Amino acid sequence: MFRYIKEHWVQYLIGATIAVLLGLGLSYYLGEKWSTPDSVRAQRAEENRAVTQEDEELTE
Repeated sequence: MFRYIKEHWVQYLIGATIAVLLGLGLSYYLGEKWSTPDSVRAQRAEENRAVTQEDEELTE
């Protein structure tokens, strides 16, 4: 078995490279497609700031 791998190491290297590139490409695509939109993220951040500000005013 090791002799076969030694003879075909280039094909294994190419296959591993393709698998890594496809995995990275798929994760980037899914991250872009299913991530929270910037507008929603900004709205949530503003709501968190308002709640934090109210909490600080109550504790003073």
